[in-house]
Amino acid sequence: MIDTCPHCQEPLNLSDAQKDKIKLALDKLPPGNLLKLGCPQCQKPFELKSDGTLPGQGADKPLAAGRPQSAKVVNITPPPPPDLDWLSTGQIQEKEVIEDIPMALIIIKNNQGKDTVWEAFEEESFLPVFAESLDEALDRLQFTPFSAVLLHSRFEGNSLSSNKFHIFMLKMDMLRRRNMHYTLIGPEFQTLYDLQAISNSANLVVNDNEIGSFNLILKKSLYENQKLFGPMAEALINRGRITSSIWQDIKIKAEQKMKSAVLKDLLEVKV
Repeated sequence: MIDTCPHCQEPLNLSDAQKDKIKLALDKLPPGNLLKLGCPQCQKPFELKSDGTLPGQGADKPLAAGRPQSAKVVNITPPPPPDLDWLSTGQIQEKEVIEDIPMALIIIKNNQGKDTVWEAFEEESFLPVFAESLDEALDRLQFTPFSAVLLHSRFEGNSLSSNKFHIFMLKMDMLRRRNMHYTLIGPEFQTLYDLQAISNSANLVVNDNEIGSFNLILKKSLYENQKLFGPMAEALINRGRITSSIWQDIKIKAEQKMKSAVLKDLLEVKV
């Protein structure tokens, strides 16, 4: 049993009769209960287990008289400082750059306007990624946070309704789907026809005959969808449901371009 106060570390100075009384009370203590005592010096209460030790101590490790037990020292190696080699070379890791760029998954053949689509997404600050097959596209989509997806309805088949990639998009969780711009291209679509886009769970539909103007079509669609989904994305971010959104990114970039244009005009004004 302890003989010093665990708070002030002063001797308890218990008489033999007091020790016998405490020991008897400990012997009668129900399993799992604690005996509450008070220090005659600092008046602070403390508790004992049935074996006479403090909670958290073993029976073979009572509190040492006159001094508290020292905590076990654990040596922790701090992480190394950051590598600053890139300061002298001027190079940044490719992965770090890619993580800050919204990615666009493109599923279209060369003869269907592949180069035009690529250039349009690059112009809108996306990093285009091509898929050679629907299986590859599905694999990429499941493990990469794409901000935009484009599918030609005649890629590996003649029917959009049986296209397994499109079926996957239809079944995608809506929280993720609403944070993605989905474009469908094909001979059956009427360009920028919102009703046809909504009926196919897409943000944009484009007819093959308008592929040559895809850069302007994509720009218009991104702007209009940002106005539609931007407020919802902002609310989800504020509530912690999502951490980022393509629609917020588009809004920020548009504001930055506007500020840059205004600044350029001011600098070019001749006094």
